[in-house]
Amino acid sequence: MKNFLSMNDLKKEEIEKILKVAEELKDADTFPKPKSAALLFDRPSTRTRVSFEVSLRQLGMHPIYLDYVFSQLARGEKIEDTGKVLSGYVSLIIARLHKNEMLQRLASNSSVSVINAATDKEHPCQALGDLYTLKMHGLLEKGISIAYVGNPRNNVANSLIAGCEKFGVKMVFIAPKGYHPDPEYAKNAEVHNGFDVKADVVYSNIFDVPEDELKSFLPFQMDLEKLAKLGAKFHMHPLPAFRGVDVSDELLDSDKTLAWEQAQNKITVQKALMQYLMDYKG
Repeated sequence: MKNFLSMNDLKKEEIEKILKVAEELKDADTFPKPKSAALLFDRPSTRTRVSFEVSLRQLGMHPIYLDYVFSQLARGEKIEDTGKVLSGYVSLIIARLHKNEMLQRLASNSSVSVINAATDKEHPCQALGDLYTLKMHGLLEKGISIAYVGNPRNNVANSLIAGCEKFGVKMVFIAPKGYHPDPEYAKNAEVHNGFDVKADVVYSNIFDVPEDELKSFLPFQMDLEKLAKLGAKFHMHPLPAFRGVDVSDELLDSDKTLAWEQAQNKITVQKALMQYLMDYKG
């Protein structure tokens, strides 16, 4: 069995033979060419990574996971150069990056579709799955109201606001005084500092605030009692949840929550999204 560990392992004639075969293979359809996708992540992930990898395999595609720390980006390669190279290898790029501006630079230099799997500004795949979950329960309709409980200024809230607005679904916010959604997404937001509002659905999320601010959020932990007070039929949560902090065990383990269904719906919606992008003619 021969290895290729050094250029000295090959004679000139052998190199010439390999290069000749390469010329023959370059434009030939000798081997099957399954589509592949690069998953470029520099944010922690459980559901997003696994659901995308499962989705890709179910579509017959090959996922290639790239941890930012072990990529050349960590050594200083520009994201623009990464985009140019990766898009020459794969059919899709799925990026989960801390900074939204980095995602924009990646997409601007990619010749294939780039999917935002979460940045500091938006988490559109989460919102798309949430809209699908609402639709499955007949709640993606004009006039439906969602009460978002917790810190309203985060990536999930931003994407959910943008998605719900397109369907006439109203979002109101329940948060401590001084906390408001990003005005770029919710210009005239209705913010309540208590549970004195009615809603069809309650959407809670991890509070995601500095430790010195957490105390003011603890009274906003969602539970069955608050769900009943709001008159909501269902509870939603993007997960992960911090039980006993942003949501009670009782609510998260009840038949009132759609959190587990939301997580499962990621696969269905992400498959549809990727198929749409690859079929898109523009």
